[in-house]
Amino acid sequence: MLTKLLTNFSEDELLNFLPKSSIAFALSLDGHENQVAEHNYYSKNKLAAVVACVKQVDFVFDKSLRNKLIERLSPQLLAELFPTLVLNATQVTPEHYNAIISWSETNPKGFASVLGLLEFYSNKVEQESKLESLARINPDYGLYSYQQDICKQVFSYLKQGKKRVLIHLPTGSGKTRTAMNIASEHLRESDNNVVLWLADREELCSQAYTEFCKAWKSLGNRPTSLYGFYSNSNESLSGIDSGFVVAGLHKFLGLRKSNSRQLQLLYKQLAEKVTLVIFDEAHKSVAPEFQKVVQDFIENERFHADLVGLTATPGRSYSEEGLTEEDTRLANFFFNNKISMRISGYLSPIDYLVEKGYLAKANFKSLNYDHSSISAYELRDAGGVKTMTALASNLARNRMILNTIIDECKKKSQIIVFACTVEHGVNLATALAYQGVKVASIDSKNDSPESRRAKISQYKKGDLQVLVNFNVLTAGFDAPKTNVTVIAKPMNSLVQYLQMAGRAMRGYKSGGNRECNIYTVMDDIPEFQSISIAFGYWNDMWSEKDNN
Repeated sequence: MLTKLLTNFSEDELLNFLPKSSIAFALSLDGHENQVAEHNYYSKNKLAAVVACVKQVDFVFDKSLRNKLIERLSPQLLAELFPTLVLNATQVTPEHYNAIISWSETNPKGFASVLGLLEFYSNKVEQESKLESLARINPDYGLYSYQQDICKQVFSYLKQGKKRVLIHLPTGSGKTRTAMNIASEHLRESDNNVVLWLADREELCSQAYTEFCKAWKSLGNRPTSLYGFYSNSNESLSGIDSGFVVAGLHKFLGLRKSNSRQLQLLYKQLAEKVTLVIFDEAHKSVAPEFQKVVQDFIENERFHADLVGLTATPGRSYSEEGLTEEDTRLANFFFNNKISMRISGYLSPIDYLVEKGYLAKANFKSLNYDHSSISAYELRDAGGVKTMTALASNLARNRMILNTIIDECKKKSQIIVFACTVEHGVNLATALAYQGVKVASIDSKNDSPESRRAKISQYKKGDLQVLVNFNVLTAGFDAPKTNVTVIAKPMNSLVQYLQMAGRAMRGYKSGGNRECNIYTVMDDIPEFQSISIAFGYWNDMWSEKDNN
């Protein structure tokens, strides 16, 4: 429907919906690199289809684009789409258009539904169970055996008075679910307990909020309260005496620095009520500003809450010369208490998790290209702006990336792509849409929180086959059907590389896949190819003891 509506625009108007460089980028990768993006290289219908693919979410959430679309509706289409508003096309007046524009602003989801752009809800089918004399009952929020062991060890540490402990589990092995069982058991211990979940990004906070809803319905022993303080939440901190609090670190930093005495008082009162802090992506906990927030709750004057950290990478950095000062600070912050998987007969927990189907077998594949046209000077700053810009504009590199993605699309793969820059992400998405791929790009510059959520929802439901992103989906993103990641952004951070690779590693027992492909573009910049080696890299700084 959206493609049909966009044909009401001229070719020049359609071109204006996308960055001028994106169409030229798509054409160059289609074999027209020496040509200017002139009208004879694409039809109006092809342009409309590309714009509809790349910008469809924006036509729902971007007011100016939404209004342009409504204003271009023909009287016939307007009468067809909004039959309750007008009787027939001859009765359409400017007031009808104004009414629809006003309605769409207050009800974007309704507008999306009318146009068939997004489907926000899915119906759940409940199956009736037969009465039997013998049955095996599976819990709605159960744990695997290794997750149960982690929980037991955590409580053993805390009961011994070890106030801080870090849980180290590989990406995709269920850190969040394990932690929700710990949080629920802690809340069951006392009606006055308060769990504070800290994370630095909206996706992580939103995941925790949703996950606790599911967990407490199965594990709870009484009604409890769930509070969300992240993104654009306006919830008050007052009156929190028990329950589960999800807090964005940046939002709490704002409260901490607020000039409002009332906000500072409420923040302090909450610090006196919290009995357990859970820090997601705990390798960030010793970042100076974040550490101040954590210490407000675990080193309070009146009460010292326990601290549980969650991470797949229990270190802050990687160095060929060994552990860094920053890594040591992290270990010291958690009193050198780390709990991770130990499986008898396996060199690495990764091998066990793959063999048992909890993680997908990762096939690491190198993408090599002729990078002779990129100067050593441009590559010298590793992850800097000059390097990223040079790589993002290299034709041979982009053509290789595009061909790899298209080949995987033909195999019906679900693909996450990590781009070099914001512009690179938009360009790749445009080029893929030009080739007929269902794709969207996502970044913090061009996307609102609403459009970002909508695109992620589309991808999870399978409406999009490829999601290209820049600095968004490294953590807090759970789409089990993803079986391919293309790491097109050079990495000198082991932590980030593992997070990117892990997006595709959900195993078939958790609704994922038996195998996955991890493509890494090789740019003569150090990369890391083995998750098993990476998992054990930081172990030397931690003391792990059997507490059973």
